[in-house]
Amino acid sequence: MKKINKKCSSKKSISSSREEISKYPIENSEFETNLPNMDHQNLSTENLPNPSNLQEQQASKTKDSRIPPIGSIISKTYRGQQVEVKVLESGFEYKGKVYKSISRVAMTITKRQISGYVFFGLIK
Repeated sequence: MKKINKKCSSKKSISSSREEISKYPIENSEFETNLPNMDHQNLSTENLPNPSNLQEQQASKTKDSRIPPIGSIISKTYRGQQVEVKVLESGFEYKGKVYKSISRVAMTITKRQISGYVFFGLIK
Protein backbone atom coordinates (compact mmCIF):
# COMPACT_ATOMS: atom_id res chain seq x y z
CA MET A 1 0.00 0.00 0.00
CA LYS A 2 1.14 3.49 -0.81
CA LYS A 3 1.05 6.19 1.78
CA ILE A 4 -0.59 9.32 0.62
CA ASN A 5 0.67 12.51 2.17
CA LYS A 6 -1.85 15.24 1.82
CA LYS A 7 -1.24 18.65 3.24
CA CYS A 8 -4.00 19.81 5.46
CA SER A 9 -5.46 23.03 4.19
CA SER A 10 -7.00 23.73 7.58
CA LYS A 11 -3.59 24.62 9.04
CA LYS A 12 -3.46 27.68 6.87
CA SER A 13 -6.88 28.81 7.96
CA ILE A 14 -6.06 28.16 11.62
CA SER A 15 -2.84 30.12 11.54
CA SER A 16 -4.42 32.98 9.64
CA SER A 17 -7.30 33.13 12.08
CA ARG A 18 -4.80 33.21 14.97
CA GLU A 19 -3.09 36.15 13.39
CA GLU A 20 -6.41 37.92 12.90
CA ILE A 21 -7.42 37.28 16.50
CA SER A 22 -4.10 38.44 17.93
CA LYS A 23 -4.49 41.81 16.19
CA TYR A 24 -7.38 42.76 18.44
CA PRO A 25 -6.91 43.25 22.18
CA ILE A 26 -9.37 41.72 24.58
CA GLU A 27 -11.71 44.41 25.78
CA ASN A 28 -14.09 42.28 27.76
CA SER A 29 -13.88 43.10 31.47
CA GLU A 30 -14.62 39.53 32.52
CA PHE A 31 -11.13 38.54 31.37
CA GLU A 32 -9.44 41.13 33.53
CA THR A 33 -8.04 40.04 36.85
CA ASN A 34 -7.50 42.15 39.91
CA LEU A 35 -4.47 40.80 41.71
CA PRO A 36 -3.76 42.00 45.22
CA ASN A 37 -0.87 44.38 45.65
CA MET A 38 1.69 42.27 47.48
CA ASP A 39 4.75 43.74 49.09
CA HIS A 40 7.26 40.89 48.86
CA GLN A 41 9.70 42.65 51.17
CA ASN A 42 7.36 42.46 54.16
CA LEU A 43 6.10 38.87 53.93
CA SER A 44 5.53 37.40 57.36
CA THR A 45 6.77 33.93 58.32
CA GLU A 46 4.27 33.65 61.19
CA ASN A 47 1.85 31.48 59.23
CA LEU A 48 4.50 29.19 57.75
CA PRO A 49 4.88 25.77 59.41
CA ASN A 50 7.96 25.08 61.51
CA PRO A 51 9.99 22.35 59.68
CA SER A 52 10.80 20.46 62.91
CA ASN A 53 7.14 20.39 63.96
CA LEU A 54 6.12 19.34 60.45
CA GLN A 55 8.36 16.26 60.57
CA GLU A 56 6.93 15.27 63.97
CA GLN A 57 3.38 15.72 62.68
CA GLN A 58 4.08 13.62 59.58
CA ALA A 59 5.70 10.89 61.68
CA SER A 60 2.71 10.76 64.02
CA LYS A 61 0.29 10.61 61.08
CA THR A 62 2.13 7.77 59.34
CA LYS A 63 2.85 5.74 62.49
CA ASP A 64 0.11 3.14 62.82
CA SER A 65 -0.79 2.27 66.41
CA ARG A 66 -0.98 -1.43 65.50
CA ILE A 67 2.73 -1.58 64.66
CA PRO A 68 5.12 -2.23 67.57
CA PRO A 69 7.86 0.32 68.38
CA ILE A 70 10.92 0.69 66.14
CA GLY A 71 13.47 -2.05 66.82
CA SER A 72 10.87 -4.64 67.83
CA ILE A 73 10.80 -8.10 66.31
CA ILE A 74 7.48 -9.46 65.07
CA SER A 75 7.56 -13.24 65.00
CA LYS A 76 5.15 -15.88 63.77
CA THR A 77 5.25 -19.55 62.92
CA TYR A 78 4.09 -20.12 59.35
CA ARG A 79 3.91 -23.62 57.88
CA GLY A 80 6.29 -24.95 60.49
CA GLN A 81 8.91 -22.22 60.04
CA GLN A 82 9.64 -19.33 62.36
CA VAL A 83 9.21 -15.97 60.60
CA GLU A 84 10.87 -12.90 62.14
CA VAL A 85 10.40 -9.33 60.93
CA LYS A 86 12.24 -6.36 62.43
CA VAL A 87 10.40 -3.03 62.65
CA LEU A 88 12.53 -0.23 61.21
CA GLU A 89 11.95 3.51 61.06
CA SER A 90 11.55 3.35 57.29
CA GLY A 91 9.82 -0.03 56.94
CA PHE A 92 10.28 -3.67 57.85
CA GLU A 93 13.27 -5.98 57.47
CA TYR A 94 12.73 -9.61 56.51
CA LYS A 95 15.62 -11.91 55.53
CA GLY A 96 17.95 -8.92 55.02
CA LYS A 97 15.60 -7.08 52.68
CA VAL A 98 13.68 -3.90 53.64
CA TYR A 99 9.99 -3.64 52.74
CA LYS A 100 7.85 -0.50 52.92
CA SER A 101 4.83 -2.20 54.45
CA ILE A 102 4.04 -5.12 56.73
CA SER A 103 1.54 -6.33 54.14
CA ARG A 104 4.28 -6.56 51.51
CA VAL A 105 6.26 -8.80 53.88
CA ALA A 106 3.20 -11.01 54.45
CA MET A 107 2.57 -11.26 50.70
CA THR A 108 6.21 -12.25 50.12
CA ILE A 109 5.93 -15.02 52.73
CA THR A 110 2.54 -16.40 51.67
CA LYS A 111 2.89 -15.79 47.92
CA ARG A 112 -0.63 -14.36 47.84
CA GLN A 113 -2.38 -11.11 48.67
CA ILE A 114 -3.01 -10.82 52.40
CA SER A 115 -3.15 -8.12 55.04
CA GLY A 116 0.04 -7.94 57.05
CA TYR A 117 -1.88 -6.88 60.13
CA VAL A 118 -4.07 -9.98 59.91
CA PHE A 119 -1.17 -12.32 59.05
CA PHE A 120 0.97 -11.19 61.98
CA GLY A 121 -1.98 -10.80 64.37
CA LEU A 122 -1.57 -7.04 64.80
CA ILE A 123 -5.31 -6.34 64.77
CA LYS A 124 -6.54 -4.48 67.85
